[in-house]
Amino acid sequence: MDKFNLDDIFLDPNFDELVVEIPKKQVKRIDPEFEKFQEIIEWIKKHNGKEPEKSHDMTERKLFSRLKGYRCKPEMINKLAEMDELNLLDSENIVLDNSIKSQKSIDDILNDDTLFEKKDQLDSLLDLSRYKRTISAADKYSVRKNVKNFEQYEILFKLVQKEIATGTRKIVSVDTENNIKPGKFYIDNGILLYVLSVGDYYEDRHGYRNAKLHLIYENGTENKEILLRSFASNLFDKSRHGRMVTEVMSDIMGETTIEERAIDYLTTGFIYVVKSLSTNPNISKYRNLYKIGFSSGSVEERIANAENDATYLYAPVKIVATWKVQNFSGRKLETVIHHRFENKQIQVSVPTANGKIESPREWYIVSLEEIEETINDIIVKMNI
Repeated sequence: MDKFNLDDIFLDPNFDELVVEIPKKQVKRIDPEFEKFQEIIEWIKKHNGKEPEKSHDMTERKLFSRLKGYRCKPEMINKLAEMDELNLLDSENIVLDNSIKSQKSIDDILNDDTLFEKKDQLDSLLDLSRYKRTISAADKYSVRKNVKNFEQYEILFKLVQKEIATGTRKIVSVDTENNIKPGKFYIDNGILLYVLSVGDYYEDRHGYRNAKLHLIYENGTENKEILLRSFASNLFDKSRHGRMVTEVMSDIMGETTIEERAIDYLTTGFIYVVKSLSTNPNISKYRNLYKIGFSSGSVEERIANAENDATYLYAPVKIVATWKVQNFSGRKLETVIHHRFENKQIQVSVPTANGKIESPREWYIVSLEEIEETINDIIVKMNI
């Protein structure tokens, strides 16, 4: 193979092509203002059409100030117009500060002969379509407010979400507005909502059946003023992806209610107090001897076989008090209670069938009144 010197390389006709610098690929940069404005749009969609307000929430307050700033700058309105899908910066619907300075008095307007020279000017003056859009938007957003004591509805949404996940409920297309009834759940614009009540039906000016609805949304807001026809229109609007959540058959048959099932869903178990009915003199001699325990299921089922269970001193017991534990670990609560009564705990020894001796715990010598008072105090402090 021939060897090449530097002159051979430099004189090679392909040398210029080999050493030519590859142009750097230009990176297209996204204007940060577009990203900031998109953040406002996504926030409004997430909150079911509600614009950010001057609230105590720092994120919402920041977006409120940013949107207000955009609306005061004509150059930003023009710049962001292409991505303004919610008409947040519609110049026809926004009164800018510099437009106020150019306003004329009524006399100036009426004495202006050029006002009626062109027909399109007159048509523009009498065109109210742009205001209809503004009024419609205000009607939708202004009536939605935060729900007081939302906790009572939050557990319903959690239960429905679980039932959807397990297949007990299904998400289906909306069939007819006649099925919009109290107690049913729908999805509007990605938000799960609950129809709390439907007012008296009436015939509107167009001859259609209508009524006022009270809707509760999973994001903690409510709408008490929306009309049946308007809500149905939202559900049938393809851009809002309206859906209906099917009901549970036992609720339809009247065997259960969602409120009852929500309580059961959040119940983690029961704290119970039982008194021994043992005839053993070493046990019956104690006047205020009680066992404090926890059961994840029915207390009655838990003590059904007490005569054969060392935990219950191989004797039947009597239930004297129970507390339902909801939305909290019953085992943790039991530990706290036992710790509170540890100085009143007693070891009771009982012989087993094979002659061994067992000493069950969780038995205390304390008055029932003190037990009830202490447990109630613990529950209040733990905010259960």
